[in-house]
Amino acid sequence: MSNHARFLISMLFIAVILLCVVLTRFYFDVTKNTESYARENRVASIVRSFGNMQVFESMNGLCGILDASSAVVIEPEWTEILDITSDMVLVSGRLDGTMLIGGIDYEENVVLPFVFRSMEKLGDGYHVGVVDADGRRILYDRHYQPVFRESFESVSYYNKLLETESDGCRFSYDMSGDVPALRSAELACQVRTAENLTLRWKIANQVYLSDLSAADLRSINHHAQAYMQMLEQNDFRRLSEISNSEYFNNLEKPGILAEYRFENISRFSFSRRESGAYDFAFRLSYHIDAIPEAEPVSGRADVHFYFRRNAENQMILTAADFRFENASSVTEE
Repeated sequence: MSNHARFLISMLFIAVILLCVVLTRFYFDVTKNTESYARENRVASIVRSFGNMQVFESMNGLCGILDASSAVVIEPEWTEILDITSDMVLVSGRLDGTMLIGGIDYEENVVLPFVFRSMEKLGDGYHVGVVDADGRRILYDRHYQPVFRESFESVSYYNKLLETESDGCRFSYDMSGDVPALRSAELACQVRTAENLTLRWKIANQVYLSDLSAADLRSINHHAQAYMQMLEQNDFRRLSEISNSEYFNNLEKPGILAEYRFENISRFSFSRRESGAYDFAFRLSYHIDAIPEAEPVSGRADVHFYFRRNAENQMILTAADFRFENASSVTEE
């Protein structure tokens, strides 16, 4: 055998030895890491039970879930296990330095976003989640499905009666049936004048509320506010947002109110004129002080806003009626 051949065989032998050393070290490192991971995730104690599911705390202080055969179904990666349903596990954990609550399924996919600072039980299977970013409340049923398509500033529940409040509007619901039934509403209609007048109006007529939703009442309230602001500013460019072109002629500003300011709002009433049409009425006190060569006058008007549903089943403003009392001259000191 030549010297060159011997040299090649020696080099190949050395390479095989080095490869064996590397593989051996890699094997032992992996085994060591695996054993460490297994030790940290070993069950340290059982924290609580949900039916045949058990919440355990591991050696690393985090929580997971065991099934009835003591097999791990949720790895110990969570600060706390708050609730367990057939489809979801409510957990808390630290995300980007903030402790947040959310929901995962049994494949550990996120099914309820991690946006909540707390999740409170209200009774009869209902829960309310408090959003960490703005403190608003979202109501969930026992399966953590949202009950409403909106969030609230506050939510309370007692004896199957739910009360919500948001943006000056309060709604009460009877929760004893399959779906929430609206029982009463209180809304704040604000006129943004120098005095910032506010009309708080209530409705508890079950005949009306069987046809109207909270969204309908909010729409009526919003449109009334918007039209009053247009009246005060004598600017109707946004009229199409709350009405329909075929009704614009009924929404012109009354000539007698050419230059005026609102002073008081009272005597609210709400009634149904016909199926799907409603009359929102109140008394408005006004003051006119810019009529040329005349003394300032004040007076009152019974104001009626008429609403009905459009083709998209949305409440729109269709007419405005101002029934004026005799104006009286006043002298300002």
